[in-house]
Amino acid sequence: MKHLATASLLALCLLAGTAPAAGQSNPPSAAKPMTGHAQQGHMDHGKMDGKTGEFAVLDANKDGKLSKAELAKHKLGPHFGMLDVNKNGTLSPDEFAEGKAM
Repeated sequence: MKHLATASLLALCLLAGTAPAAGQSNPPSAAKPMTGHAQQGHMDHGKMDGKTGEFAVLDANKDGKLSKAELAKHKLGPHFGMLDVNKNGTLSPDEFAEGKAM
């Protein structure tokens, strides 16, 4: 019975096209080269902050910081007071990134 289970598992792995056993490497793929967005590689859009990405979109007046009004419609808007660590009335890119990481 144990042999049958092992053989069944092996057959399922082969049908599913899973990676070879540990310690073996795959030969280089002959696939066509990537272009466009795929060529850029994986990007964690959740970590976009600073002068690019979500922070830049929210920074309507492009002064490099977010006011309470600029953050108002964002999901972090209600937490502005907590995110403004230095209590200067604006969020720096670092304060915004910290808030998103929470």
